[in-house]
Amino acid sequence: MNQFPKWATEEVVIAPYSDQWPLVAQELISELSTTFGNDAIAIEHIGSTSIPALAAKPVIDIMVMMKDFNAIDRAAHRLTETHPAWHLVPAELDERPWRRFMVKVVADHRFAHLHLVPEGQPRWREHISFREALRADSRLVEQYAALKRDLAELHRNDRESYTDGKAEFIRSVLSRHANGKLTS
Repeated sequence: MNQFPKWATEEVVIAPYSDQWPLVAQELISELSTTFGNDAIAIEHIGSTSIPALAAKPVIDIMVMMKDFNAIDRAAHRLTETHPAWHLVPAELDERPWRRFMVKVVADHRFAHLHLVPEGQPRWREHISFREALRADSRLVEQYAALKRDLAELHRNDRESYTDGKAEFIRSVLSRHANGKLTS
């Protein structure tokens, strides 16, 4: 028997871009702003659903910058207490020590991902830079969409391998758009 909830092991499915994604992201940002208050230094819609015309897993990614991990841990606890649809993924399962990761579950499916990062974490800038690079270049959007579809087919039941398969593309985009050429 699988020890994880259904949403934790669901298949990787790529959907066509939806104009609803940025609207849903704004609703989530409003909800999180209210819950986190002044603890949130900045909140951004990131990931594939933040890039117009890009096919993506239909899961909204939101990143929140906070002062430090103490503030992050308090905020994550407060969020799960006030909004039970949010689930904290234990750090030992997430295996990304630079963040805390939460999933909003609706009807047994992933609805949103929340990346909570401390101020000064380089991943913040990387996520924003990648998003802005794709927003500025439709060819990158097409290339990334094709890669995501191929990886989803290859790793339909392995989210980590799907994610790992995108790493080289992301690194190449970030390296080509380094040295302050992007603004956010």
